[in-house]
Amino acid sequence: MNSIVSLLVIITIATTWVDYARPSIDKWDYKPFNCSFCLTFWLSLIYFLITLNPIILITPLILRIIERRLL
Repeated sequence: MNSIVSLLVIITIATTWVDYARPSIDKWDYKPFNCSFCLTFWLSLIYFLITLNPIILITPLILRIIERRLL
């Protein structure tokens, strides 16, 4: 259950940053800050190194499925 919550938090942070917060800050217009997939990858990698929970590494895949199929 904690893994699912962590996945959703990482996806929410990355999507909110790329879609809403970053456009108001023009000087951070380079990767990984302007790409939701890249930002999700790096956030999940950092979270994995802290918690050592391997299920977190599928977060970019889940984000890509959500972006392609649901949106």
